[in-house]
This record gives sequence, C-alpha cells and structure tokens, in this order.
Amino acid sequence: MICLVNTYDKLKLHEIHLRTIARAAPLCYAFNFHLALLDFPFWKNEREVAKEVSEYTTIGEGGKYLIELFESGKLHLIDKIPAHFGEVIATTSKPDKNKSLSYEDISNFSSATFLIGLGRRGLPKELLKSVRYHFDVTQRGISLETCSAIGAIAMAIHMIRWVKWKR
Repeated sequence: MICLVNTYDKLKLHEIHLRTIARAAPLCYAFNFHLALLDFPFWKNEREVAKEVSEYTTIGEGGKYLIELFESGKLHLIDKIPAHFGEVIATTSKPDKNKSLSYEDISNFSSATFLIGLGRRGLPKELLKSVRYHFDVTQRGISLETCSAIGAIAMAIHMIRWVKWKR
C-alpha cells in the first residue's frame, strides 16, 4: 500500500494535494496497490476524494484510475494507520541505520504500507521516530521529489513481488 501523508496545511485543500493524489492513482492502479491518504481532513469520505480529484485532473485519463481504485475498495481516507495495513514503513532518504530496510528485507513482508510525506520536508520527525522501519528506495541517500519517489517505490515493490512470484 502507498500511503500519502499530508504534511501541508491540514485546514485547507491546496492544489498540491489534488495533483499528488492524481499522480499517485495511476501508479497504484498499474501496480495493484491500495492508495491511503493520511491526515486529509477536508474530505468526509473516499467517494468525495475520488469525485473532486477526478473532476480536477486530466492525469490518469481524467481521474479514471482514482475512480477505479475507489470502486474496487482500494482508496482509503484515514486519520491513523490500521493494524491490518501490514508493516508500516517510513520512506526517507535518511533512514535511521537501526531501522533501515534493504530490498531483501522488504521481500520477506507479506504486506506493508509505505508512508510518503508530501512536501519539501518529507515525513515529520515524530512519525519517523514512531515507526519500526525506514526505507530509502535509492539505497544511496538521494532525496527524490514526492511523485518521483512514489513511482520509484511502486515500481521497486512491484518488481520484488514479480521476482518472488517467478520463483
């Protein structure tokens, strides 16, 4: 699961919220991920998210893939991470060495939720401290723009699944 964490304004919807969700949806759809939105209190439910973002964007065939995620139960609007979402993994270019995961480590999880922070600062320090695992998709400490990170993480996890399935 890809989980976008709202690190921008919690009181007002901004264009960056809409654009990032619109960009994440086709990736989640293409690689068979759920998309969770953490701390997006300006929407009441997933239907509202899907409607507003799809009316806003031309990305993903005008929001088609976000609608598909919603209709298949793979879009989640949450204020905390439920236990059934699997292992919670904070994505960061500066992982704590005691929490850092390799690709091989990740291949051993049956399910996981990858937290991706919106904005320049990434995930809040408190959140990074509170989670058990950290993952740097580059494995080289290179900071990526949010949507680049979403794409890299989605593709990397997809390939881990594919290699595991082929065995």
